[in-house]
Formats: sequence, C-alpha cells, structure tokens
Amino acid sequence: MKQNFYLNKLLALKENFSVKIISGLRGVGKTTLLKNFAARLKAQGEEIIFIDCEENPQLKTFQQLYEFVDAQTADLEKFYLLIDEIDRVDEWEKAINALFVGAPAEIYVTGSSQTLADKISELLPENCDALKMSPLSFAEYKKISLSENALDDYLLFGAMPAVLNADKNSVPKILRGLAYEIIFDIVEKNSVSDAGSFRLLTKFLASNVGNSISVNEFFRSLDEYNFYKAKKFTNVVLDSGLFSKIPRFDIKAENYLTGGEKFYCADNGIISGLAQVDEKFFIENAVCNELLRRGFEVSTGKFGTMNINFVATKGDRKIFIQVLPPDSSITARRITRPLRALPADCEKFLISMRRIKNQGDVQSMTLKEFLSED
Repeated sequence: MKQNFYLNKLLALKENFSVKIISGLRGVGKTTLLKNFAARLKAQGEEIIFIDCEENPQLKTFQQLYEFVDAQTADLEKFYLLIDEIDRVDEWEKAINALFVGAPAEIYVTGSSQTLADKISELLPENCDALKMSPLSFAEYKKISLSENALDDYLLFGAMPAVLNADKNSVPKILRGLAYEIIFDIVEKNSVSDAGSFRLLTKFLASNVGNSISVNEFFRSLDEYNFYKAKKFTNVVLDSGLFSKIPRFDIKAENYLTGGEKFYCADNGIISGLAQVDEKFFIENAVCNELLRRGFEVSTGKFGTMNINFVATKGDRKIFIQVLPPDSSITARRITRPLRALPADCEKFLISMRRIKNQGDVQSMTLKEFLSED
C-alpha cells in the first residue's frame, strides 16, 4: 500500500532535526498518514501533540497557534508536534519557525498548498524536508484493485482513496462530491472572493484537458475580465495541485514559447467529477501525470509546423512522446511523422491502447505497458 510507503518515509526522517512538510490534494490521504504516524509514535511511548486545524477554528492566526502549542508543552522535555491542515492558519510558517527554534519538538505538518515547503524553507533553509503525496500510480493501483478492467477504471475513475474498490454505480456520485470538496477547500483556504467564477474556471480547465487554452479568454467570456483576478485564480489552481500547467517548447529553437500552454488534472477521476471529456484526453492526462510522477519536467513540443504531445526531460535524458487516440482515423504512421523527423538518436515513443508495430525508429508501447513501469 502507498500509505506504508509514505509512512516509512516519515519514519526514516524521524530525529532528522527538520520540519517535515506533507503536501497533497485534499482527499489524497494526508490526514490518514499523519494519524497512522501518530499511532506508531504512541506505540513507541513518544509524547504526541496532534492538532487538526480544520477542527480547531479558534486557531486562525500564527499567534493563536503558537500560544496554543506553548500552553500544552511548557513542561515537556521533548514532544512530537503533528499539525493537520496547517494552511488554514494565517502566516502559519511564523509559528512553526518559532516553535522549531524555541521548543524541543519534532514537527510534522500537512496542507494542500504546493508552496508549503517553500514558505518554511525561506525561514529554515537547511531544516525542511518535503513529502508530496499523490494519487496512486497505475502500477500501484492494479496491485490492490479488484476490478476485472483495471486500466479502464483507472482512466475513467482515477485513483483517489475514496473510489478505490467502491461500487461502480456509486463512483460517479463520489467523484462529484470529491471534486466539490476539493474546490470548496481551495476557495476557503485561499479566501477566494468569487467562488462561483472559480468553480466555473475549474470546470473549464477539466473540460479542456489536453487543449491549448487561455484563462484570460475564459474570463472575457464571462463578461467580467480582470487581469489580476485571472492571474490570481490561475495561481490558486496551480498552487493547490489540482491542475498542472504544461508549457510549450520549440524543439528547433530550444526555447519555451509564450502562450499555447495546456492544463492537465492531478487525477482522472476529478475530471470525471467536473466534466465530460473525450477518452483520448483521459489517456493524455494519465501519461502526463505518470511523467510528472517519475520526476520529469514536461512540456508539449513544437517541431517546425508539427506538434508533439510531450517532451519530457530529467537530467541528461530527454524523451519525445506521441499518444495515439483510440478509435481514431489518424494512422500510427501519420501521428508519428513529427517524431520520425527528429534526429535518429532521440528517444521516441508512440503510446496507444493496443499493440502497434514500431514506426521506423519510434518505439511503440501500449498504455498499459507504459503505466505499469515501476
């Protein structure tokens, strides 16, 4: 189970004299992980202070958080401070900085924001360990899935804990509820003033996964265009981890282009909870997430007048990927034309739902093969 993987990670960081930051989308399992970790510490006889900021609404400011912890720990020689949903507290990083410097504490915190670690590392640059949680990969999912059609279910329903092995008839309702909870959580934590427009934005992004889009044009369509609002909402969406913005890369010029970005969602099930999209975009979304999970920097590619779905870079390695849509009139020969135009020493892949022979120097893989790689 992935929870065991993350739990072992936390145990390995124990006594590391650092603030441990656990980030991830709402519903991905951060609270369960923290509670499992607390149970393990208690079994070892450790002193635990566990705070759930969602259940303690009186903890609004960093002063209130600091004073609350200080009052409970004044006589303790050593303790473990575990704080869930810390990004509900204004300027929380100031309280954590003060507690880390002045208290005999091992500190572990969770939150949805992708910038949690950035905020605390500015204050404690050498004393911060970040652990980012994500939905299950397909390689992990198929080990615990009871489905006879694991790949199809993974593509349509995703791999958030709430839907794992749930009754298929109830999954669409679960996903709609989960999507709403995530959006509500983002709106609340970021004090988004116009929740209605923000929710429309998330539905717009989900409906257009894999398409080049303009957030500015979306707001103009609402007859309420405001540059600063569009920028803020986009930043909030990205910081939450709900979507990733994938830039466009000019392969010949070797530079990134302005405009033409695409947005991909953190989990296919969330797309299903927000919108109806073509099957090919579920496949693209799964490929993009898998590349990100493996630590690649991902962009879409432009080679002359031709487009390439993904250019993925990690260290000295760069791979080029085309995704063949299912039940498409586009042939494998046609869709791999931009890949075959690249130099022969480039690493090139065609990913499709069914087995297709290699196209020249382009290696063919099924989606199941690609996603199953550990």
